[in-house]
Amino acid sequence: MTITVPKGYATKGDVVLYDFIMQNAATGWKRPIYFAVTTGAEAYLGLEEYFQLEGLAYRLVPIKNTQDEMQQGGRVKTDIMYENIMKFEWGGLDKPGVSLDENCTRMASNMRMQMATLASALINKGQKAKAEKVLDLCLEKMPDANVRFEATLYTIIAGYYQLGKMDKAMKLSTQLFDIFENDLKVFNKQKAVHRSSFNREIGQSKEIMRRLTMLADQFRQEAYSKELMKRLTANVPMEELMPQEQQGQPAMQ
Repeated sequence: MTITVPKGYATKGDVVLYDFIMQNAATGWKRPIYFAVTTGAEAYLGLEEYFQLEGLAYRLVPIKNTQDEMQQGGRVKTDIMYENIMKFEWGGLDKPGVSLDENCTRMASNMRMQMATLASALINKGQKAKAEKVLDLCLEKMPDANVRFEATLYTIIAGYYQLGKMDKAMKLSTQLFDIFENDLKVFNKQKAVHRSSFNREIGQSKEIMRRLTMLADQFRQEAYSKELMKRLTANVPMEELMPQEQQGQPAMQ
């Protein structure tokens, strides 16, 4: 299968890169081409349909992602990515007292998201033992004390629920719910003129709390789901408890 060059990319750099890709394709893809996962979509030149996740990089391959794969964030080469992640050198990220600047924190959060993506792909393939190892490693190497729990932890929690590890899922769920519940309380105490500056953060807090509640209900943790719902409705009016896409609010990042 050949790669179709998207329209709208006409800068000199784009032309050079596309020429490089086509020359490589002509030689049978002997030299792999990778794009970092940490760059923005503008750096991908519209080629995402041909990306294959292998770690912290996408490999460009002459295989178009299926619609299902695209809906799940793209194809994941689970065997290669699992091997890569399990042999990562973490550079002391898990050591007590380590201090991370904004860039390092953002990179670590991205890593947490990629590991959750791998775990989900492994679960879909029935490789649950490997998936649990990935999730456990993620929490071991990026603890809350060093890499603050934030929205990306939701996918880790969902992974544990899918694996049937309810104790792990609910423990993390409570931690994440606490964080965004406390954030929301702080936002709600602000004067209206100031609170409007945090609409995105307020929307995200409500959405994550709602999703955690629904996730517990989905996996039949009725008592826990009722507990979260009680806390949720104490902070958010019932009429606002609909998906953000129905409210025109910013989606969870």
